Amino acid sequence: MDLLKKFTIKNLKLNKKRTIVTIIGIILSVALITAVASMYASGIASLIDYETYEKGNFHIAYYEVPVEEINTFENNRAIKNIKITQDIGFAKLKDSQNEYKPYTCIKGFTKTSLEELSVKLVEGRMPENENEIIIPTHLKTNGRIDLKVGETITLEVGTRISEGNELTQQTEFDPSIPEEITNTATKQYKIVGIMERPATNIEPYSAPGYTFITYLNPQNITGKVDIYASYTKQGLKEENKVTAGLLGVDEKAWELFNSGDVLEENYDKLIEEIDKAKYEINVNGYLISLETNPIDNDTVGDLGIVIGIVCAIIIVTSVFCIKNSFDISITEKTKQYGILKSIGATKKQIKRNVLFEATILGTIGIPIGIICGFLASFILVKISNYLLFDTVGENLRLKFVFSWLAVIFASLLGILTIYLSAIRGARRAAKISPIESIRNSGEIKIKRNLISRIFRRNEEKSESRKLKEPKIIGKIFGIGGVISYKNLKRSKKKYRTTVISIVVSVFTFIALSSFMSMAFMDVKDMVKVQEYNISVLMEISNKQKIYDKALEITRLENIEEYSVLRYDYIKLTNSKYSEDYKKITKDEAPEEDQFVNIFAVGNEQYQKYVKKLGLNYDEIKDKAILMDEVKLYSFDENTKKQENHIVRQFLYKKGDKINAKDCNENEFNMEIGCITDEKPFGFDNTAMPMIIVSDETYNKLFEVGNTLHINIKTSNSDKLQDDIEQVLKDYDFRISNMDENVKTVKNLYLLLAIFLYGFIIVISLIGITNVFNTITTNMELRKPEFAMLKSIGMTTNEFNRMVRLESIFMGLKALLFGVPLGLILSYTIYHFLLESSGLKYPIPIQAILISIVVVFLLITCIMKFCISKINKQNSIETI
Repeated sequence: MDLLKKFTIKNLKLNKKRTIVTIIGIILSVALITAVASMYASGIASLIDYETYEKGNFHIAYYEVPVEEINTFENNRAIKNIKITQDIGFAKLKDSQNEYKPYTCIKGFTKTSLEELSVKLVEGRMPENENEIIIPTHLKTNGRIDLKVGETITLEVGTRISEGNELTQQTEFDPSIPEEITNTATKQYKIVGIMERPATNIEPYSAPGYTFITYLNPQNITGKVDIYASYTKQGLKEENKVTAGLLGVDEKAWELFNSGDVLEENYDKLIEEIDKAKYEINVNGYLISLETNPIDNDTVGDLGIVIGIVCAIIIVTSVFCIKNSFDISITEKTKQYGILKSIGATKKQIKRNVLFEATILGTIGIPIGIICGFLASFILVKISNYLLFDTVGENLRLKFVFSWLAVIFASLLGILTIYLSAIRGARRAAKISPIESIRNSGEIKIKRNLISRIFRRNEEKSESRKLKEPKIIGKIFGIGGVISYKNLKRSKKKYRTTVISIVVSVFTFIALSSFMSMAFMDVKDMVKVQEYNISVLMEISNKQKIYDKALEITRLENIEEYSVLRYDYIKLTNSKYSEDYKKITKDEAPEEDQFVNIFAVGNEQYQKYVKKLGLNYDEIKDKAILMDEVKLYSFDENTKKQENHIVRQFLYKKGDKINAKDCNENEFNMEIGCITDEKPFGFDNTAMPMIIVSDETYNKLFEVGNTLHINIKTSNSDKLQDDIEQVLKDYDFRISNMDENVKTVKNLYLLLAIFLYGFIIVISLIGITNVFNTITTNMELRKPEFAMLKSIGMTTNEFNRMVRLESIFMGLKALLFGVPLGLILSYTIYHFLLESSGLKYPIPIQAILISIVVVFLLITCIMKFCISKINKQNSIETI
């Protein structure tokens, strides 16, 4: 080991405090990168688990496969395993209250299929022989047939036939088309369990039969079966080739068909080839994209872009943080470098010396950072699961995975961060002349004024020239303010580093907080979180008696919120269309007459809605509330992608009169009292123009109405459904219990929300760490300066005041640059990632206010911490 390396190691040992601060900066940088990469990997694994839990562990399902061809799948090297099910037959359910679901569809599952095809038991056990079945929960909630575990049921099982054609679960029931169950056989089953509603690939929402599952003995299989195939990793890479081979179609044709990238002139020929396929199939595309290339998936791909942005920001902020430590190290050793140069050390040796120091620090910091990153990720997953357990249950928990890719990713980025932090300092150390280094005169410089720079005058006075401060500084802040201002001007390098660190923290927090907020809105729109879980539909046909009876159910117990929706169509005869609407629809002169839904939501809900909008009920009750928001789609020829647009359809404004006709061509006028995009409770997440009026106004226009929807939010949907049916037992109505579906969607929404807000926490942590390290290290470097000021008579109060004023100046300057940059970056991210989704750009006011408060609070706390340490030091020893 040469002399300079020994000198570096000894110097690191002697300056333990600075060495530890730098290593902590490296550890935090690498830990944050590792945590982000690990959380992304864990998120993908969690989504894969959730998808297999919801739909089953399979990649492609092949339907109606002859039993003799099962070996073709079992012996295929690209297929890891298969799960077999079989349709036993349909049977009529005499007591079903759902006229569109009059049957049970009995399916046989092998033991493996029961374990891996999303059969979620609620009560009891799985069937173990061909005389046992499990039934779904929605048989009771939707069909109103209440069967218990342990009961025996006798069914006439056969084939569902209509007009000579055999029908399956994929063919919905139409009461107007005659059909029958033929070739029936009497079968008796013992109910041994109750399961959640099967996945939609097993039982579509439009399926005519409630799925009953029995045991399927592999040794007794005859006829045709459904095969759910899981591909190997290599098989997924060659998915199109493998699938085309099993279907017996051309590989290129299947690839084009599967991708949807089909030219119109080739469509008929392609369909002709695809029609040759031996089986119908169902591709679990979401699971395949998660396991092969999640970046290509729209939702997860956007999350991957966020990860990239977060890591880039971590690198940038960490470079500033670690660079500051190296700058301090180089400043402290400037004199030593000057002495080394004066005795023969070359620029190359000095540069290598700085990089060697960075290598030592990185060797210590990177492994510890990786361990801390995985530990932080593990703790975050555990805490999330603990907090979410009661909400989401056992099967929707986050999954922690150790990823070697995360280790490699964090290591490479950590090395890059350290190198970028050290290289500039290394070059600066190599360039400093020996005389300047020994004198240590390069840190404080005062720029010449413009005239001096032009005419090169007064060269000999450049070092003694006085700094002039604005008079207002002295008047407002006194001598402490003057000293603070001059300190900022005189030592620009030190303060520039601190200000830049705060600026970077502020604009990244604003930009990413804004992006996460918009992404959260996008996810909410995507998963369509529904507020209500019970819906009642009745045809009231202008009969007040039926309407009054229906309202009785709103007074039942266990109702948290409800809306009573009545609607009709009106035709606007003076439609004014917005320019955005005409531009996207490419219709310069749309029809003047436009049909729009008009709604009444019930008196109680209407008053809540009016209050939510900040309106006065007496002033608005005779007017219309226009929800003018329409979702449109367009195709961008340049990007070859579909773009979503949410725009106003009409050009109306508050106070305008609507001229309209009802379905009987009766004309009426109505004043617009409010235009909003806020929906009252009980509406689906559809974007289309509609008018909300009070019940009083609706009754004047349409009397009672024709159709009634009562949407209810309740914590006990099963009990409420029983109570509603008791109240309306003598009337025709249709009730939908969507509790399971609502919970599932809300759980997925909650899972994604945790990850999105987790990123905001990570960014906040980066910013706080960066600012803390920068300020404390700068204050540490200025100890001799502070000691000199105290030695010439500056009191403790004056010193504290001076430091506080410096904090204010730094904070104001940082916010002056950070907030506008944050807005620019926020809009840039929105423009490239979210504008195509149709979301409007929301100004991140909340993030800006948080930034302002946190910057001053953080600087104040850090400065107070530093002041307390400096006030304890001995001025003579420090000097």
